[in-house]
Amino acid sequence: MSGEDPFTDEPPLVPNIFAWSWPQSLPRWGFWGLGAVSLGYGLISSLAAMNVDGLCLAAIGCAILGVASPNPFGVAMKEMVPGASDRWTLDPLPPMHPSQWHLDRPRWNEKFKEWLPDPLARFEMDGPEISCEKIGDQWGIYYGGQELQCEECQGMKVVGGKECPECGGGGTGRFDSEIEADKQIQKLISRDEGVNAQTKVFTEHPRNSRFRAIYNSSPPMITATLFWHTFSVLFIVGMFLGFPSEDREAFSPYAIGLIVFGTIWAIISQWYSRGVVEAWDTVTSIIKYVDEGHGELVGQVRPATFLPLDIVHVDGYRDPDWTFDNLVAWAWSYRVYECEEERYYDSESKTWKTRTVCNWRRIRGDNGSRDFMLHDGTGGILVDIHSFGNSSFGEAIWTRETPGETGGAGLYTSGDIRKHKWSLWALQLGDPVYLMARIRSRPFDEIPKGHVANNASRVHHTLVAVGEDAVRRTAKLRKGTEFSVLKPKTSAVSRFGAIFLLIAAGFLMAAIGG
Repeated sequence: MSGEDPFTDEPPLVPNIFAWSWPQSLPRWGFWGLGAVSLGYGLISSLAAMNVDGLCLAAIGCAILGVASPNPFGVAMKEMVPGASDRWTLDPLPPMHPSQWHLDRPRWNEKFKEWLPDPLARFEMDGPEISCEKIGDQWGIYYGGQELQCEECQGMKVVGGKECPECGGGGTGRFDSEIEADKQIQKLISRDEGVNAQTKVFTEHPRNSRFRAIYNSSPPMITATLFWHTFSVLFIVGMFLGFPSEDREAFSPYAIGLIVFGTIWAIISQWYSRGVVEAWDTVTSIIKYVDEGHGELVGQVRPATFLPLDIVHVDGYRDPDWTFDNLVAWAWSYRVYECEEERYYDSESKTWKTRTVCNWRRIRGDNGSRDFMLHDGTGGILVDIHSFGNSSFGEAIWTRETPGETGGAGLYTSGDIRKHKWSLWALQLGDPVYLMARIRSRPFDEIPKGHVANNASRVHHTLVAVGEDAVRRTAKLRKGTEFSVLKPKTSAVSRFGAIFLLIAAGFLMAAIGG
């Protein structure tokens, strides 16, 4: 792709042919400086002594400079999505309070003559909070925290069957019966369902229009890394050719080493890039329109049912800060830092000595999980977490080095124990989650009755995400958004150019030296 992005009329995120990048952190600048010193000293010493000995340092310096130079596509990604991690980072954040997830929005049940929770409400698009309240002999509807008013007064298309006391027209938004109020609620929900899904997806969802430039950009073919690594190979070849012909035969083993190293490097690079390409080439589904098949999903963890989540007491302690009731998946461990005396033979003094060796040792732990809902702002889908063998909860969300005060399984004290540590890893309600999964139909008897927002084309409540692999797709579950999983893309030329040149140089040196 070249020129301007046809969708945004903006220039590409990075140039497609050539892009130069400089180190982005102090440690990288230090490493880059080390390479520059090695390159400069090697070239100057070779010129001063009029020999090729210094080219070895020049080659090493160029290799260091290539490693220290960041991927320009990665730099652009970091600028667009700063601090991508296992937490939401870009405003506006998804709804974080359960009251905004419309988990318990009721519907009027004529059979039981009462308002009952709607099991389909949590599958709907995020939108203004809608509720109903008894006001005198009527029912008033609250939309976005405010009571509905007359369409003439506030522009709301509401017909309540009564004249507005303010202007005499339109209807007030209050209703004489629960049935009428319920019908109006469903109309409001259906109206919101007609909104473009692109305006509902979370800010950090990869299908959000703000990230279109990333997905429409191609990585540059020529980068600083390719430039420096190419010159590193050329200095190696130049050093070899600078030696007298009778001395070149001794370099045959080094030539074979270059071929082997280049081959291993190519295999590792291809294996690494395979996972990167898998994530980039799989289009992340918008849940509102998701269908059966293998794909990616990104969204927020929410409860899947009305059943309360398990209460987790880490290591049995009942203290409030050791107790959690918002975890859909968790694992805790209790470890000790244990030291012991070890005898070893000192080869220098020819005597046996003792030393203290300390290591962390796991004493006990526990884990659990519950199927949850993944919601991306446009809708929710059930996730069968037990089917994912490849899952990660990121870093520990909680640690302690001293025991609680209430309950507990007791401290491990056998041996020389220096430290204690409790850690908890978990998926909490509200966390971001990335899935590579197979989407399949739920068992018929588990599907909530009805249609989401009374729209027969919305079938995501009938589906479930399971951890099954597909061709060139490995099922996985990761805490974090897709941008915490994605690695920067590189072009084939930038990735393999210096590798193939190194292998070719090895064959050339072997042929000449032989």
